[in-house]
Amino acid sequence: MAMNKGEWSELYAILHMLSEPDLTIVDNNLEEITDKLYSIKNVSVKEQKNTIKYVLENNMDVQVYFNNDIKQLISKEEISLNKKLIFDGIINSTKGKGAFEISGSNAILSKMTPDGLLKASSYSKADLQAMVLDNRLGEEKELKYSIKSSLGRPATILNASTQTNFIYEVKGISIDDIDKINSIKTKTKLLDRIKMIKKLNGDIKFVKVQNANFEYNLKLIDSNMPTYLGDALLNSYEKDTKNLKSLFLMSSKFNDETFALKKLGDFLEGISFGFFPSKKWNGINDVNGGFIVVKQNGSVVILDLVYYRNEVRKYLIDRTKFESPSTPRYKMLELFEKDGKIYFTLNLQIRYYE
Repeated sequence: MAMNKGEWSELYAILHMLSEPDLTIVDNNLEEITDKLYSIKNVSVKEQKNTIKYVLENNMDVQVYFNNDIKQLISKEEISLNKKLIFDGIINSTKGKGAFEISGSNAILSKMTPDGLLKASSYSKADLQAMVLDNRLGEEKELKYSIKSSLGRPATILNASTQTNFIYEVKGISIDDIDKINSIKTKTKLLDRIKMIKKLNGDIKFVKVQNANFEYNLKLIDSNMPTYLGDALLNSYEKDTKNLKSLFLMSSKFNDETFALKKLGDFLEGISFGFFPSKKWNGINDVNGGFIVVKQNGSVVILDLVYYRNEVRKYLIDRTKFESPSTPRYKMLELFEKDGKIYFTLNLQIRYYE
């Protein structure tokens, strides 16, 4: 029954929401706005083979359904006790990556999941779906959420992969300079290679996103989005910052900060709630509820897309940064020649700040 911190945090968030169904809505600083907006009626998780639903009874006990078949009744006392058990297990776990067990959790896992593990489908941006009572309208609605946890290492908002390579052309240097630049193996070799290119009077220009689906998705947001991100990514190795907002604003394409931040917010909202780089997107977000955030003190709060979308966008814009993935794995800044021209790639990965 081993899971990683993100998976344990997902289970913890569900237990917390079932034990405290009046959801706390927060602003971009994760400070409370209200706890009077939504009340949980049920929570469901779609795995690859199963749909699991947790339905709150009037007395706060929870009925568990596997693929619409009722399987368990879990008392509110058991929910509360296991919420504390899971939280303590997460914060007392050894730092680092990887799956681990939490002693005493097998009983609740066997009741809450068909296979003793809780793993939302990797084909959706939504980690769970909730039926909530909207107290402002007096009606129930289904909202899909993505879960973010502060109990482990800050999550990636965009993972490095072969789909997130950006291609650049180097003009003004000769084919003979390729080996000289590629031979630089210092600890800061990416920056040092860029410096050498500039020293040799080379000029670097973004060409395209390597993966056609990712480029399509970015252009669906804005036809210039690949260039905006390509320039910002290159700047992240030349400037003394990894702050996504600052680097995005440095692009020569922008002369208006409001315009730039609107475009950045559109991208971050899309990659958070809508699309995967490897799949062609239809422009419709999978997540319509927002973020469920597990804070370090154990509280679980909501960044709400329905009524407080601007707070969600501010959170994304102010809390994200570029991160350098494995240089050897993605062969970053390894110059190569093709059809008499010189190119290299950089890989895009974005993570939340601590």
